[in-house]
Amino acid sequence: MVRFRWRWRGFVFPGDPVFDPETGGVGRCSSQTTPERFRAGLVVSLDGVGGYNWGPRWIRRGLDQAGVRSAIVIYDWTVGPAGMFLADLVAEERNRATALHLADWIAAYARAMPGRPVTLIGHSGGAAVAVWALEALPEDVRLRRAVLLAPALGPAYNLGPALRAVEDRLVATCSWADAGMLAAATTVFGTMDRRHSPSAGFTGFRMPENLASDDAKAYEKVRQVRWTPSLVRHGNLGGHMGWTTARFAREFLAPIVTGASDPGEPIASFEGAAAGEGEAG
Repeated sequence: MVRFRWRWRGFVFPGDPVFDPETGGVGRCSSQTTPERFRAGLVVSLDGVGGYNWGPRWIRRGLDQAGVRSAIVIYDWTVGPAGMFLADLVAEERNRATALHLADWIAAYARAMPGRPVTLIGHSGGAAVAVWALEALPEDVRLRRAVLLAPALGPAYNLGPALRAVEDRLVATCSWADAGMLAAATTVFGTMDRRHSPSAGFTGFRMPENLASDDAKAYEKVRQVRWTPSLVRHGNLGGHMGWTTARFAREFLAPIVTGASDPGEPIASFEGAAAGEGEAG
């Protein structure tokens, strides 16, 4: 049985039980992980590199304030602050293995609680781990939606295999104001998939060339949200952590999680707008 354990701050690590697929019970639950909330659905949130988990805690608070009734679990995939960000960024093999563990746990939940909505939220490096977990899910398990906040993946990364596990929508965000982390830093140190270039969290995803027809069709599920100054009123100033503020989670992310909002542009429209901006410049 796949299990979780808890760290003293309340973050979730592989190990001790939170959700027991056989009983539907939880161990050492918080107000966001009660049995009643697990029965309503599941939101799993992953932080970026470094393991500080400030972003997921802010997101959890905002979703809670907005009345999201699903259990909200913070999954810590990182080496932790002792390893700082480089240890997490470069260890693709380890990160993919951790994503497989996460996929196993989500599958156990989905089979024990059939029909409950499951949403996977990943920020920065955690967005890459979320994508790899989607790729690793068995064919009989599908999530309702996925949200990739400032993803530290290459812009041409093929999302097709991950999209097969998404029932409704995959929302990805990007911001030109995040140049320090997701353009300069990923060009020097690399993206999570080891590309030395600006990442999708800066430019947006683009459809890879020569996609298989099934993968190309799966991209119809993608919506991309580009940061604009209009998002400041929702608590997002455009920087790397802007997508994770409690206010942004309460006002912008919660309606996505509940299915009340479907923001963003289809990837073809997004690419066309980006090309137009480039020509205008």
